[in-house]
Amino acid sequence: MKNINFNLYRYQILPKDRYFQGSLFGEIKTVEDLIAQKNNLFYSSIKTITNWKGKKSSLKGQLEYDKDNFLLFRFAPKRTTKIENENFEEEQLENWPSILVGIWNHPEKQIIVIQDRKKAFSDTKAVLKILVESINNALESKQLKLYGEPIFHKEAFWSIVEQYDRKIKNIKFELVTPNMANISGVLSDDLKNLAKGTNTAKTLLEIDADDDSTLHIDKQNKQVGDLVEYASEGGGNISLKAKGVKKRIQTANAVKSVEIGEIEISGDNAERIAEILKRALE
Repeated sequence: MKNINFNLYRYQILPKDRYFQGSLFGEIKTVEDLIAQKNNLFYSSIKTITNWKGKKSSLKGQLEYDKDNFLLFRFAPKRTTKIENENFEEEQLENWPSILVGIWNHPEKQIIVIQDRKKAFSDTKAVLKILVESINNALESKQLKLYGEPIFHKEAFWSIVEQYDRKIKNIKFELVTPNMANISGVLSDDLKNLAKGTNTAKTLLEIDADDDSTLHIDKQNKQVGDLVEYASEGGGNISLKAKGVKKRIQTANAVKSVEIGEIEISGDNAERIAEILKRALE
């Protein structure tokens, strides 16, 4: 039986300005009210989107299922394929290879799961980018912004460290300011308070070795381990620069996935597909 991969991403919904002056809207009078209602505002905004469009490409989208904080969409990009007709002439035909996308909008989940289908997109990160841009357009009037990051295997970071032992020159931690207690508990209060107290959306923490030396990264180092733990749960990205390697090494390339049997999600029973995805994400 053929299996289908779904890649996992985490989204966080942050106020654009924690020090916003003036009234907001409706019953939401303060930033605290805004944060408390962020998932409801996300939900109502996503339901208004009719044009899923990024800077370079767009998607046709259809909501298949909406129940208990879980939304299941079917998306498709426009593709063209060449065929040869009976007159030995080439023709171009439209093709719309579809993918399934689940969005779990529970405040302690906030997961986007994207079907990995190469006929549609070579990389599911391209789909995430379109979703984030479209949703942020819908959230514009709500004083909120969505950030999406891969959920990756933290072991991938330590494998890179081991592979390039005594060769790592620089590490960058790019962390989204946390608003999910269940994944941010590993971060120090000082770091969280600094980000929130300074109206920071993302914190860039960079460590750099001397020109004549390399970084010493030990798995027993709690500070590094906590940053890796938070980032791996979808809290941000980590990139490393190693001697002899031209490009930075990205942990985002080790995105987590779940496998589901093709026969289990075939057909048009959206509720059954949604329940299978939710069970796989538990």
